[in-house]
Amino acid sequence: MKKIFFNLMILVLTFHSCEIDNFEGPDASLQGEIVDPNGKRLELEQGQGSARIRMEDFGFTETPVPFYLNFKMDGTYINTKVFASKYYITPIDGPFFPVLGDTVEVVGNTTHNFTVIPYLDVEWDGDPQVTADKKVVANFKFKRNEPSAGAAKPDVLDYQLFISTTKYVGNNNSVSNGQPTSVGNAAEGTSLSITSQNPMKYATTYYVRVGVRVDDSFKKYNYSSVKTVQIPE
Repeated sequence: MKKIFFNLMILVLTFHSCEIDNFEGPDASLQGEIVDPNGKRLELEQGQGSARIRMEDFGFTETPVPFYLNFKMDGTYINTKVFASKYYITPIDGPFFPVLGDTVEVVGNTTHNFTVIPYLDVEWDGDPQVTADKKVVANFKFKRNEPSAGAAKPDVLDYQLFISTTKYVGNNNSVSNGQPTSVGNAAEGTSLSITSQNPMKYATTYYVRVGVRVDDSFKKYNYSSVKTVQIPE
């Protein structure tokens, strides 16, 4: 009798362990962009190289474990696998003055944009050029932005030229291996020039941008837009 009972218990436990998991998967999406006070998207690196988004789910606990989303290069982001809930989301680790997060109720397809003040605006001063020995020359200017009240304004640190055969050019994707050039605050608004250390491969199209950093704890680049150059044969 005991043996029969024991066998029945094994069968019950076996069937119980094989029950279908009825927990529903992520049923919402979250997307948006990160812009400056004028509504212009920030120029970033692809992935987490420039900045990221910290998400804290307060829908189920008061002490959530944060998880993170990456921005795209054009300043947008999207995650199509999010649980519907109440989140506190904050853009962090980026080349902008720190900001507080926002409480966002994520239901269905939710859009939420961030407005931040970038440390610097980096603009081209003419198109990049190719020298006779097939090096790339870039001229640019930078502008320091004013922080919100009470925030410190970090000093400008250095700048760098980034070159790639793909449009995803940046500090994490560049064939230009020169060292950053030191620069001070006094250079704000003046035209600066930087030349690639090595000649580029002939008959090749390259994507080019300039990055300038400030001396904060993250040392992330504020970027110019991306332009292309064609190296002649």
